[in-house]
Amino acid sequence: MLDVTRGNIENKLCILSVRYQGYDAIAHEIDLNQLGESIQGFARVISLCASVLATGRLPFHFDALDVSVVSLPVDEHHCFEVLAMVKSMATSKELWSGAFGAVLAAVIQYVLSRRDQGNMKYLNEALQRSMQSNELNMTRLATTVDKMMASIDKLTDILQPAARQALSPIERSCERIDLHLDGACFMSLNRTHKRTFAHAGRKLSEHLETYVGVISQFDMTTGACRVTLEGGSARLPAIVVDPAFNRPKNRYVEAMASRHSICFLAKADLDDEGHPLRLYISDTSAQERRFTVV
Repeated sequence: MLDVTRGNIENKLCILSVRYQGYDAIAHEIDLNQLGESIQGFARVISLCASVLATGRLPFHFDALDVSVVSLPVDEHHCFEVLAMVKSMATSKELWSGAFGAVLAAVIQYVLSRRDQGNMKYLNEALQRSMQSNELNMTRLATTVDKMMASIDKLTDILQPAARQALSPIERSCERIDLHLDGACFMSLNRTHKRTFAHAGRKLSEHLETYVGVISQFDMTTGACRVTLEGGSARLPAIVVDPAFNRPKNRYVEAMASRHSICFLAKADLDDEGHPLRLYISDTSAQERRFTVV
């Protein structure tokens, strides 16, 4: 691996290695389009996670971060490898005492595991250990950690598109992607991770569509409900935006109470294959067909 002591690295916070393993990467090759997409995704994941740690706040503009992520040359390849160095722009280091890389690895693990509970506990403990070495009283420490965790949790949603980009070569040019810090692998990403983020991708339908389904629960305060569409078995989350949703004996409540199907108009969050993931119900349809659920 590269001797990272040479060159201008006085603002270095840490160096991460992204290793593409298996398939074409065994021969130190990878499709250039897939690599470009993946590097863009990892650049966004690493830089935004590092910026939250460095500043303690959620960045709103990608072009105005307090850190930069640059690529370094690799002296010896064992696969297809990219080295990424995180550099401080104008960041105060009062929160960190040489532990930035370890905590950043924990943040990236949490983000790319989509809030895995084990990783959440590990991240919380890592933040507390790192900050305890600074002169923070217990009240300020707890507040700082809570704020940091809240920002990182929001980051998990923001970075879903970037994660899909980062993992795009998996099952195409490589079998998996390993992330390393200080020569040790801290996360191995495979097709399961890729498919999880692919399923999380959703887009809103452009036009109202007619659906038939059964409402299995309904909240008259918020309009939130669960709907099983005709021909399906999944109970989809939905929200009724029809102004009549909170009126007594409205059509939605009656349909739920009678366990009859209801024909309605809605827009939907769709997955990559066009299947509805969440419904936004705006009105009932005149073309209603009823059936009783056994």
